[in-house]
Amino acid sequence: MVAAFVAVLLPIIIEWLFRRRRRRVELPTIRFLLRNKEQKKVKRQDRILLMVRMLGIFFLVLAIARPLIRRGLGGSSRRHVVVVLDGTGSMNQQVGITTAFSLAQKKASAMVRGVPAGAVVSVVLLGDKAETVLERETDAQTAAARIESLRCGSGAAPMAVALESTKDLLARGREETPEICIFSDFQKHTWATDNNASRVVSQTLNSLSSQSETFLVDVGGKPAFNYMLTDLRPEEYLMSAGMPVRFRCAVESWRPPKDAKATVTFLVNGVKKDVREVQPGEQSLSITFEHRFTQPGEYLVEAVLEGDEYRMDNHRYCLCTVPENVQVLVLDESAPASAPGAADGAEAVADSAYFARALAPPTHPGAERVSRFSVKVVQPSQLDFENIDKYAAVVLAGVGAVGEPAAAKLESYVAEGGALWLFLGPRVDLYQYNKVLFKEGKGVLPCRLTAASATQPVNGEPPHLRFGDSTHPALASLTGAGSADARFLQYMGLEVPGDARVVMALSNGAPVLVEKPFGRGKVLLADFTAGLGWTYLPATAEFPILMQELMRYLIGNPDTSVNLSVGDRFEQPVFVSTQHLLVRYPDGHKARLTPHERADRKNAWVLSLEDTRQQGLYEVVDAPAEVMPRLRFVVNQKPAGGDLSRFDRDELADALGHGNWRWIAPESSFDELVSRRLEVTELAPAVLWGLALVLGGESLLAMYFGRRRGGVAA
Repeated sequence: MVAAFVAVLLPIIIEWLFRRRRRRVELPTIRFLLRNKEQKKVKRQDRILLMVRMLGIFFLVLAIARPLIRRGLGGSSRRHVVVVLDGTGSMNQQVGITTAFSLAQKKASAMVRGVPAGAVVSVVLLGDKAETVLERETDAQTAAARIESLRCGSGAAPMAVALESTKDLLARGREETPEICIFSDFQKHTWATDNNASRVVSQTLNSLSSQSETFLVDVGGKPAFNYMLTDLRPEEYLMSAGMPVRFRCAVESWRPPKDAKATVTFLVNGVKKDVREVQPGEQSLSITFEHRFTQPGEYLVEAVLEGDEYRMDNHRYCLCTVPENVQVLVLDESAPASAPGAADGAEAVADSAYFARALAPPTHPGAERVSRFSVKVVQPSQLDFENIDKYAAVVLAGVGAVGEPAAAKLESYVAEGGALWLFLGPRVDLYQYNKVLFKEGKGVLPCRLTAASATQPVNGEPPHLRFGDSTHPALASLTGAGSADARFLQYMGLEVPGDARVVMALSNGAPVLVEKPFGRGKVLLADFTAGLGWTYLPATAEFPILMQELMRYLIGNPDTSVNLSVGDRFEQPVFVSTQHLLVRYPDGHKARLTPHERADRKNAWVLSLEDTRQQGLYEVVDAPAEVMPRLRFVVNQKPAGGDLSRFDRDELADALGHGNWRWIAPESSFDELVSRRLEVTELAPAVLWGLALVLGGESLLAMYFGRRRGGVAA
């Protein structure tokens, strides 16, 4: 419409077309005409009316062109407002009667509702990761509602991740004029975890602020101190009903006062079991709670800390599986075929008798149990009739030959998280083991077996175990040089590959215990017999300790997959089908998930959930127990976010450098400094009012000049 300004020349053109033509007048004298002053006034009046009419056409064309005033903008007619919301755990801190995140939501939604039509809005949320929840939304009301629906999580991802996501977002729209508003409490842990994180944040923030207007909006409070629970776990992961369990809880503090006092409450399935009063200090404080589970089942253990205002890190969860006994299946060719499988009936003649007694020592009736393990000894041929998934570990006690079906069953068992322990002995078929179990490094056997050989004394001393030479975590309770009485008479040669680990070696340097991860489980190879065939070790006092510690390590923590940290992925196999499952979050809302097919197995499905930004208990609801191994899991906050130290403007500038960004303190007027700078004022209404005034003035002048001319003519 700017081209229409040519219409301003219309009055001049009309005046030129209809101007008065000169004509000759025959008069005896022209002195009276030369002295006519009224003619000069008429010409002056015509010029005034001409300019007023040209001004009226100018205002009319200007109003149709709809001129706009954009504050703080330039370069493009399309605006792109990017809102970056800090949703890390520290944003749950109390600020007045609300939280820092709620305050950020309120300010951000009010700002978005004030953007004019034609602008686009994007929203980036930082929690355990950076997520673009809204990209180039044209409806301001929809964008504001989306901001208000967001929830603050418990994650603690660095701000560098959100800034990189913002940079990638802006790179996808080069024809726009971007404006960035970052709402944060400016926690030092979020903005500058270390020197490398500070460098990345500084470079990215300066790059963004040089290309677009960038506002840093401080919504944080001023916490005086903070108590936090950083750990809750059992001292022994393998638990059983009827035996005591000790849970260790860690309490840390940030800027504790001199008279610091707090209480820690220990709960099991929501029932209060114990309360302790503690005095948090500069050093971490460890508290131990003892509990005895009377019945087998799954239990939710909680610890609650009270004494400060920041509640986000005052809760800790632990989901525990408590069986009646930790069951171990032993395959032994020397076990009686008619035995029902109980260890008591097989110990008298089986080669695995020493091993079975070491794991599950017999007790007298009425006496308290001393072991969490129970052992079942069967012949290898009974493996096809056993549901090995219910056993925590499977042991091959010198089995001579393993068929391919049995090997495939064991491989599947270990790959799904099971534990396999193989003892060697004189019955072992080297060729069959290497072919079916080792499979050129692709099977469950940790290393290739070579021919057995008798041991030779070294420096007059027979080969034996030297516990103190091993740094393996399973042998922490066994120290010293060992006993020469536990000498080894014979062992096989082991070709240990690079993906296997030597747990322990003999005094002559020969590897005797080798472990290897396989799938989600572990395999342990013992280069000796489970009985007294190749070594006198089972007859020593260290043997029960060694067997139980190695078995605990081999089985590991059966609850690892259901005790997660914020941002971890929950994954469980699904046994039924690909039907939808409903997951309930800690805040009560539910989400529908669909199992997907596994990549490593056909006709098998797995359920995955990556949205674990909330701390608390998650549960698969309205589903039978046979659908999945575990229907519940817990998510805990990472302890690193408990330090609530914050940056102010000067500290942030010193840490990240002075960029083109603008700081908005909590006490500043946000509407004045940000919202109004993002407004667009339309001038067309004012121009139309100006046109009305010009037309009114032109009419009055024309009427006035006309009357004067009429009077003169008369």
